[in-house]
Amino acid sequence: MFLGILATQALAQEATLVGTVSDSSAAVIPNATITITNMATGQVRNLATNDAGQYVATALPIGTYDVKVQAAGFGLADTTGVVLNVGDRRRVDFGLKVGTTQTSITVEAASIAVKTDSGEVSSVITGEQITQLETNGRSLYSIVNLTPGASSLQGDFQVPTPMGGD
Repeated sequence: MFLGILATQALAQEATLVGTVSDSSAAVIPNATITITNMATGQVRNLATNDAGQYVATALPIGTYDVKVQAAGFGLADTTGVVLNVGDRRRVDFGLKVGTTQTSITVEAASIAVKTDSGEVSSVITGEQITQLETNGRSLYSIVNLTPGASSLQGDFQVPTPMGGD
């Protein structure tokens, strides 16, 4: 059981990056080279788009990434600052312009990520948010029950459970 918990935690620390590469007329570009670089570790993953101009990079460690795409006959496109949090499925699409690889387009990924691939809604709760959360007499353990999709056998009896309690 302990190994199962570790495997679940390892999987939970990953994210997925998906996207489509097209040209200025919205025609897809197959076999474009995608280079995904983890800004903290320098780890690089290379992949190519399929016949539909799409790419999927799974099992990426959480962090900030630089994503570049290049294809024969088109200029280089680059998106920096792509932040992947736990369990994210982030879409980064590229529109390439005709040119040489000397021509470069850089996009800063500072906007709010909207998941257009699914109806899933998620966010990461920071430790600072937990410490500032008013529990209104509830146990901190009962906060887990407020998470969509979570279930627990622990009841919420409005009786505070000590931090070390079970």
